Amino acid sequence: MNRIELCDMSSCTQCRACENICPKHCISMEAGAGGFSIPKIDRNVCVECGACMNSCHKINPEFEYRLPQKTLACWTRRKHDRRNSSSGGAFSVLARKIIRDGGVVFGATMTPELTVKHIGIEKEEDIIRLQGSKYVQSDMGAVHKEVKGMLASGRKVLFTGTPCQVASLYSYLNGIPENLYTGDIVCHGVPSQKSFDTYIDRIGLKGKCRNFSFRFTEGWGYSLSRQTTAPTDSRASKKTVISPSKSYYLKAFTKGLMFDEACYTCPYARSGRISDFTMADYWGIGASLPFNYPTTGGISCLLVNTPKGEAILAECADLEYEERPLEEAVKGNYNLSHVSSRPSGRDTYYNDSLTMPISMLCKKYGIGASMRDYLRILKQVIVRTLS
Repeated sequence: MNRIELCDMSSCTQCRACENICPKHCISMEAGAGGFSIPKIDRNVCVECGACMNSCHKINPEFEYRLPQKTLACWTRRKHDRRNSSSGGAFSVLARKIIRDGGVVFGATMTPELTVKHIGIEKEEDIIRLQGSKYVQSDMGAVHKEVKGMLASGRKVLFTGTPCQVASLYSYLNGIPENLYTGDIVCHGVPSQKSFDTYIDRIGLKGKCRNFSFRFTEGWGYSLSRQTTAPTDSRASKKTVISPSKSYYLKAFTKGLMFDEACYTCPYARSGRISDFTMADYWGIGASLPFNYPTTGGISCLLVNTPKGEAILAECADLEYEERPLEEAVKGNYNLSHVSSRPSGRDTYYNDSLTMPISMLCKKYGIGASMRDYLRILKQVIVRTLS
């Protein structure tokens, strides 16, 4: 009987900690349902040391969940950073601080091939590579090893990702080093890279763009757009809004039709957090309590969860903020108090999305364009004209 058993498709978050820590390199990620992967052990090589199981955050879910010490509505003073962010640009401020201290920042980037993966950056001009929302699961690759090496050399590290990715790093490191700073996002759930690849191919963008945005080209809100150049290109092209008639991926995302199975039982969808910081859009700000600042450019919700996080925030001069009640942030961000529901179409959507005519797919799953979607685009044009 095998003593070593890893997560199955219902619980694995594809963090790759087990693969990275295996001293015999006998664990690999193999294709599974819905375009997601699953760790597979080569039993002929495995010596049953148990390192993989010890590094798994789902097998050993022993984390300290802390209610935020501060809840901030914030935005960066740097207009360029705010424009390139999903909301107020809180991440860019924290990233600049760590880099200026000689540290390394890890986060999700979208490559020119439109794949999403985690990378480390050491230059301020590369912060743009990690900015913006990516509604695709990020491939962690060998990032656990890279972070461990940087920490061992004494450098500060800011690691950002989904809460389960932060948890996987803690488990891999078997602790939280003093020079490690972490920031998680309020996560709705993650679709697979294959789901996104299929979408890009079906709307005719495969090989035709080198950057993709899930948010408005200017300001705050939702709309898909594309660029023919990478965001770091000095001759960067303008973002072109994708027609709502071809934006069904975003609707499928908001409905939770293509998430990893583990997302529907996520233990991290709560107000108590495991990271130093939690970042999100500040949805609903000013609805019940006055907020006397412009919100057009986007406002970040930043939960400061630890004394270590509070200490480094005090050194971030570029960040403007106002302290707000936690209850307001929770009300505006559903996944600070609830896990995403598993819709009835989850079992069939992925396979249908591969071959079903788009019009039929949108009708079956209720993800077609509405008049409201077109009005959002019109509003965006007005914002750009007036800014």
